[in-house]
Amino acid sequence: MSVLNENTLIGASAAGGYDIPNSLRFNDNDSAYLSRTPASAGNRKTWTWSGWVKRGNLGIDQKILRVPGWLNLNFTTTDTLAIAMGTPRRVTTAKYRDPSSWYHILVALDTSNTTAADRLILYVNSVRIGDFSESNDPSLNEEFVLNSTVAHYLGTQDASSQYLDGYLSEVNFIDGQALTPDSFGETGDYGEWLPKAYAGARGTNGFYLDFKDSGSLGNDAAGSNNWTPTNLAATDQMLDSPTNNFATLNPLSEKGVGQYTFSEGNLELYTGNSYNSYVTSTIGLPLSGKVYIEYECTSSDSKRRDSIGLALNNTTSSYMGQSSTTIGYNGYFGTVTGLVSRTFATFLSGDIIGIAVDCDNGKVWFAKNNVWQEGDPSAGSGQTATLTTPSDWSFALGGYASASSSYIVSGGLNFGQDSSFAGNKTAQGNSDANGIGDFYYATPTGFLALCTKNLPDATVVPSEHFNTVLYTGNGSSTHAITGVGFTPDWLWAKQRNTTRSHRLLDSVRGNGVYLASNNTNSDDSASGLFKTFDSDGFTLDAASALNQSGGTYVAWNWKAGGTGVSNTDGSITSTVSANVDAGFSIVSYTGNGTAGATVGHGLSTAPEMLIVKNRDTGTDGWPVYHSSNTSNPETDYLFLNDTNATADSIFYWNDTSPTSSVFSLGTTGRVNANTENLIAYAFHSVDGYSKVGSYTGNGSDDGTFVYTGFRPAYVMIKRTDSTSNWVSLDSTRDPENATPYKILYPNLSNAEDSSGGFVWEFTSNGIKIRTTSGEINASGGTYIYLAFAESPFKHSNAR
Repeated sequence: MSVLNENTLIGASAAGGYDIPNSLRFNDNDSAYLSRTPASAGNRKTWTWSGWVKRGNLGIDQKILRVPGWLNLNFTTTDTLAIAMGTPRRVTTAKYRDPSSWYHILVALDTSNTTAADRLILYVNSVRIGDFSESNDPSLNEEFVLNSTVAHYLGTQDASSQYLDGYLSEVNFIDGQALTPDSFGETGDYGEWLPKAYAGARGTNGFYLDFKDSGSLGNDAAGSNNWTPTNLAATDQMLDSPTNNFATLNPLSEKGVGQYTFSEGNLELYTGNSYNSYVTSTIGLPLSGKVYIEYECTSSDSKRRDSIGLALNNTTSSYMGQSSTTIGYNGYFGTVTGLVSRTFATFLSGDIIGIAVDCDNGKVWFAKNNVWQEGDPSAGSGQTATLTTPSDWSFALGGYASASSSYIVSGGLNFGQDSSFAGNKTAQGNSDANGIGDFYYATPTGFLALCTKNLPDATVVPSEHFNTVLYTGNGSSTHAITGVGFTPDWLWAKQRNTTRSHRLLDSVRGNGVYLASNNTNSDDSASGLFKTFDSDGFTLDAASALNQSGGTYVAWNWKAGGTGVSNTDGSITSTVSANVDAGFSIVSYTGNGTAGATVGHGLSTAPEMLIVKNRDTGTDGWPVYHSSNTSNPETDYLFLNDTNATADSIFYWNDTSPTSSVFSLGTTGRVNANTENLIAYAFHSVDGYSKVGSYTGNGSDDGTFVYTGFRPAYVMIKRTDSTSNWVSLDSTRDPENATPYKILYPNLSNAEDSSGGFVWEFTSNGIKIRTTSGEINASGGTYIYLAFAESPFKHSNAR
């Protein structure tokens, strides 16, 4: 666990200590590329190309590597990844449109391999890709144009102008060997794929581009096979790298009505024909510490309406400063609106706006050209605004005007990676309090760049507290399911290939009984169904509900605190198995029918979600409390077992919010039947591991972006303002962002749905919804969710 001191966010370097200081930025509008023509041919049958890529613009054909005659490694117009060498080719079904982090791409060719499918292999983030929309194998011992004496290009000199937009880093070419990702990377403590130094031979035409020399951007750091830059400047050498990922603008997050053009690696934004919209940063405000960013305005037009500031994640304000969910400093009017109202200096082209945020105290300050408009962030005084939940906010850029008008937003952001603002200014080279970054002005005392090295590590490793496993039943009376990684305390399992009720078991009720989330049944005997919770999973009996021979199943597993212990914090004594670090507890109690009764939950923070079931009756459903359900969640409830919209009643939570020690009950038997036994599952958000949150749909297949601050492993969603099913998604059943996506419904016994009605993408920092389905993205629909991480953003690869 990282420790925060008074002024700084302490972060960790990559595993093994390998650090990559630089990348090279390619802006497609600049027609930028690197080129090299080998003096002599190398091995044209066997080679390896390895590189790290961070995407900029999406949805256009972009060549990463090109050799006329022909070889292309490129992102397609549909954001798939393709390697084509004439007839031999691979085109992925997965879509790679996560612009918030880095991909490691490796292509290995060996046409002497007698196995045809192994002659051309494509890996992304160390995983060999096996699902392709097009796949043609090279012929045995076939030679190709790469490594011949013709021009080779990175970023692409192409007649169709299909230039790369984004960043390249740590580019290696190995002449004469077909290698695996293990030569270039390793798995980190959080399960992420990390770069490591390549230690082998590179061969005749092999090279290593580290982009460390800004005066010679194509320098081969391992030899003399140098590349020539075209339309690339020293200011395109970036600090953003696979071992220190900096924030940029996130094009997936656009709110409102806009027609934005992103450039310079998603650090510049322009629109000249739009109104009322904004875009947020790829990294939200950290849980603790102090951060500083800069914005350069690049327009003096009378129609400029750029507004720079912050926005509350997953909300629907249509422009910066519209409501208290945003705070925007508008250059044309010289006003700060939204959460607060202020009048500051106007700003125009060439002016630099600084924003400082003390995340520990929620304080926000604005500067123009290094003059703080009010207060002093170094002293921590006189702030312009105070955020009540800083970690739920992100930096944001946008503008506003009347619907009948157009406005101009034109400017560039610096989160600490480029004080030249893509060459518009002379770089000043001011680093932050940790010695990281490149700012135009000196940062206020103790303030930091917004990058992964400055983020604290998550307090828990996600895979040690939540995991999803898939298995196939065998009908045996002792079928051991392994691979969970810990002893689960709560198991939620479902047969995928046929209609069958969900099965929920936990260590507090014991392994002799189960409940079903899709019905109102009381505890049912698990005899013949389930045997034991084990150190790395669980053991099943022969019953077909969880172990039908040939049946396919998913099991979601949570770690609580083992055997339950007595808790006397509330007026009702409970038995609790609590995982305090992971914000999850299982609570068993006996109701007393008294309004205002309280139950101890065993956590150190107030639960944000409660799922409750009366175990003794077969008629009561599963009441759900969720802190983001409405503006007054303590008065409202949902049912896990049905489709109903949110309803209001004092009889569930006694109109009282949970506290750090107890949750309150009304008199309904569904949560507090006198002398009857109940079970509750309690959750609160844990930075980098779990999120209990909400969002609003937009009804578009370019849907809402839901910022979680981690790469999700599991998400459960429910629409609250209308009847709708609960929906469960996970990255184990859908390891790639590729159709068909697989849905299960906690309130239904239905088999897994892969009909294509749902499209979403997990990213390194959240969920991008790409469907008009009302169950997860109705226009104006309100939704709650519960999400768990595959890895925290600090340690996430792009997906």
